[in-house]
This record gives sequence, C-alpha cells and structure tokens, in this order.
Amino acid sequence: MAHVHETKSYTVPYRSQLQERIEPGQTLIVKGSTIEESQRFTINLHHKTPDFSGNDVPLHISIRFDEGKIVFNTFVNGEWGKEERKSNPIKRGENFDIRIRSHDDRYQIFVDQKEFKDYEHRVPLSSVSHFSVDGDLYLNQIHWGGKYYPVPYESGIAGGFGPGKKLLIFGTPEKKAKNFNINLLRRNGDISLHFNPRFSEKHVVRNSLQAGEWGNEEREGKMVFEKGIGFDLTIINESYGFQIFVNDERFCTFAHRDDPSDISGLQIQGDVEITGIQIQ
Repeated sequence: MAHVHETKSYTVPYRSQLQERIEPGQTLIVKGSTIEESQRFTINLHHKTPDFSGNDVPLHISIRFDEGKIVFNTFVNGEWGKEERKSNPIKRGENFDIRIRSHDDRYQIFVDQKEFKDYEHRVPLSSVSHFSVDGDLYLNQIHWGGKYYPVPYESGIAGGFGPGKKLLIFGTPEKKAKNFNINLLRRNGDISLHFNPRFSEKHVVRNSLQAGEWGNEEREGKMVFEKGIGFDLTIINESYGFQIFVNDERFCTFAHRDDPSDISGLQIQGDVEITGIQIQ
C-alpha cells in the first residue's frame, strides 16, 4: 500500500522514553519503508531502558525478510520465551505501516491497517516505559497516543477549529458497517461539515446543515474506506474550505458554506471504531 512519504525521517536505531505511563487503548504507529537489501528490522517495547542490556522486553517484533516471517516474543527475567511466528506480508523495498494497540490482556498488532496478530501479555502492560526501532529500514513516522473512544462521540474543541487548524482521526469501520459520519459543529448547533461514508451506497457524502436545512450533497470521488480496515483521516480548515485527506492522500475539498472560524465541536456517529483523535 503506497502512502505519501513523510518528509520527516528518524535516525535508526531509534530509542525513546514514553512521556507518560502506557494505558489500554493507546496505539503506537510506526511507518517507514525498507530497501531491496533489507534482511530484518525490529520494533520493541522495553522496561527501564530502550535496549537489550538485560531488562525485560515486554514485546519484541522481528520483521524478517530473510525468513519470510514476523516473529513475536518477550524477554523476561533474563531469558527469551517461546516465539510466535506468522508469514511476513511486508515486501522488501516497499512502505509499511505497523501499529501496536495496547489492551488490558494483549497487544493487537496491525500491518498496513489490517488486523494481523493478537499477542497476550507475558508481563504487565504497566511495565512498558521505553520503545525502540532498529534494523534495515527507513523510519518516517512514529506516533503514540489515543485511548478508547465511545461512539457516538461528541466533544467541544478547546480553542475552536478555525482556519489553520488540522484534525486527525484514526479509526476502523466495523466489519459489517453500513455507514458512519463525522460532523464539525458550530456553536449554534449547525453542522459546518458533515462527512458521511456510506458503504450501502459506495459513496462518501459531504454536506452541511444550516438552520435545520441540509444543503446540496457532494459525493464525487471513489469510496476510499473499507470495512474492517483502518484509516487515517485528516481535515484541514483553510480560509476557503476544508481540505480532506484519507491515508495521506488528498480526497476532496469542501468549500465553506458558513463562517470557518465558528467551529466549536466534533461529533462522530455510526459503525466505526475510533482509536485516536488529535487537533493540531
């Protein structure tokens, strides 16, 4: 799955300390690419130090092109446990997107936005304090965050969502999804942007609601969402309209039909699981 390359690139080996304690519901996103000669790379969640100096490694993911496998393991009390292995769907020389979502009892691992593996905790989630990425890869993006979001979801936007602001939503349509929608709300309850993927119609409908009346629907463009497969949605408020990107690729523009600086709330409804919401 080709994505636009982020301009940012990180030094490998990459080592980082978590700023706060890891909580169930949070997701670590690692995006990058490999070279034709790639043999292996690893993503690791560590306890106390971001290296293999003898402290526990609650989760070790080894992506092996030389064996055609992805291997999962835990290093605890000075020794490695039993490996869990799966075929490696990532191709040498291509972009990849690996996500680790933490839960009370397990890690849920996604490869290229598809569910790939459940790995049960062998040491408590709370012991994770650092993570590292190492090996034959280019590292373009690291993102850590999110939580469990209830749907329907509604929240005010601190400081509003005026021109220059950017909204990121990480989510996955349910496996039997019919539709879902994301609304940007004005103070008076009007909807500045109604963004409504409809699987039943194979369209993504955009509209606005003013004084209780829906305007003209816009539904150009193909259906870029898939049931059961994750998406990254970016909405940027520009002075003339909303720029909307799906999985780092431009999807559409929706011209403002009302005052772009009067947006104060976000609403998400329908057949979708949300793993992260960020406003920049």
